Formats: sequence, C-alpha cells, structure tokens
Amino acid sequence: MDPGHLPELAALLPRVALPQVFVGGRHLGGADEVRRLHESGELRRIVAPAPGPAFSGSCARCGGERYLLCGACDGSHKRYSLKGGGGFRACAECNENGLVRCPACCVPVPVA
Repeated sequence: MDPGHLPELAALLPRVALPQVFVGGRHLGGADEVRRLHESGELRRIVAPAPGPAFSGSCARCGGERYLLCGACDGSHKRYSLKGGGGFRACAECNENGLVRCPACCVPVPVA
C-alpha cells in the first residue's frame, strides 16, 4: 500500500527480488513463484482459507487496516495552492494513494 515500505522490506529480505507475496504470514515468493502457483491451481487453495491479519479489528481508529485517508487532502493526494499562480499540487502529507499510516496503531518506520 505504500512504496515507503520497500526499503524496509528490502532490508528484511536481502538478495531477494521485489515484490514478494505473503499470505496469512506465509511467504509465497516472487512473481514467478506466484504465477506457477496460480497456473497449477495451488494459489486458490492457499488464498481461500487465508486468515486476516493478526491485528485486524484491534484498532478503533482504523479498524485494523493500519492506514487512514489523509486528513489534509481527504485521500485525493491533491491540495490547492495559491503559490506559483495557483493550482493543484501533490499532497506532501500522504502517499500516492492518499493514505497515511494510522497514528494510533502504527509506529513510525525509522529511516536508516
């Protein structure tokens, strides 16, 4: 949901090509492995009974989703600015999906 997680994921999975797919905490692999699982019909079996995240529903603010719509742009990722002749600019508060991490249940990711 947020490309800001790529460095964190890359640090956890050195020498592994991204993206990597996880279902219910189980590592399935990269795109080639997931494609093979899909073609063999195995992916449907793996995904169907997958439980939700362990934190699901535990946060009253985000409902366990860990992200909220940006309060600055209401999730549009655009803000009107009078600077430079006026017009819409990308919101600096959220990611490109108009989401921010839930401050109630997500700890900030340290930048190395």
